[in-house]
Amino acid sequence: MYMRTATKIWLITLALLLAITGTYLYQRPAEQQIRISSNPWIGFTPFIYAQEKGWLNVTPFRFSWLVDLTENARLYEGGFTKGFTATQYELLHFNNYQHITPIFLIDRSAGADGILSNRPLNELRNMHSEILVYLELGSLNQDLFSAFVKENKLEGLSFTFRNSAQKTISQLDVKGPPTIIISYAPYMTDLLKHGFMTVASTQTLKSIFVIDALFIDENIIKGREDDLQRLRNIFDLARNRLAADPHEFYNVIRSYLEGQTFEEFMASVPQIEWLNRADPAPYVQQFKQQNIATHRMLQ
Repeated sequence: MYMRTATKIWLITLALLLAITGTYLYQRPAEQQIRISSNPWIGFTPFIYAQEKGWLNVTPFRFSWLVDLTENARLYEGGFTKGFTATQYELLHFNNYQHITPIFLIDRSAGADGILSNRPLNELRNMHSEILVYLELGSLNQDLFSAFVKENKLEGLSFTFRNSAQKTISQLDVKGPPTIIISYAPYMTDLLKHGFMTVASTQTLKSIFVIDALFIDENIIKGREDDLQRLRNIFDLARNRLAADPHEFYNVIRSYLEGQTFEEFMASVPQIEWLNRADPAPYVQQFKQQNIATHRMLQ
């Protein structure tokens, strides 16, 4: 039954892909390409799959793959990219985001962003010595840490911040001094293997609602509405491939996953809620409350 369903999904996907690409079977010249920055977060892996399969060749969009979340801002503000995949919190850390708008929703983090430690939470609460905090300052990591401290009433503790990229963080030794780490999949996998424990996550924190979306410079949207819709459709097709044949999907993207095995990758997938075809109304409301313009979002 599973194979029959998977085959049906793949045939539907193939038919839709042919419909999308039918009149656009050509490579865009480099000068017409629009660069988007992204990272190997679970929700963004359909873009990896689509790019590896050559599906993005029918659009002007090309993705640059990063590790450090703050690189989105540096590349955009330096004029190297015109958009990025990120949470709304990354956007709010930009110096100027008035011309950046979400185009479509991707996912909601439901446990895939975590606060880890080499000490249990009860021990941290009673800690009188310095606690090292490893995170990417100027990113969602900072907002998650603030929510964690406030919800657990840890304001009286002594924290020393270490601004570090996730690849560096994922190599930390669990036997070190009292440490808190803010991380996310796929990097959390190595930390858990090293013996760090999850003391909170986007599944347990109640005061922070983390939404991932595709954000684009509004100045390049006019006249490219069809291309953006095509990109969204391609994302949906790649997302369907994950559902229909997860092994094939994993094999295409595995080199981006920082060593995650198939089983580890699949264990992280339920830690997000896909929103690419969800009713956007409650999430649009969340964006509006955070003063993020939503008038360009695809319906």
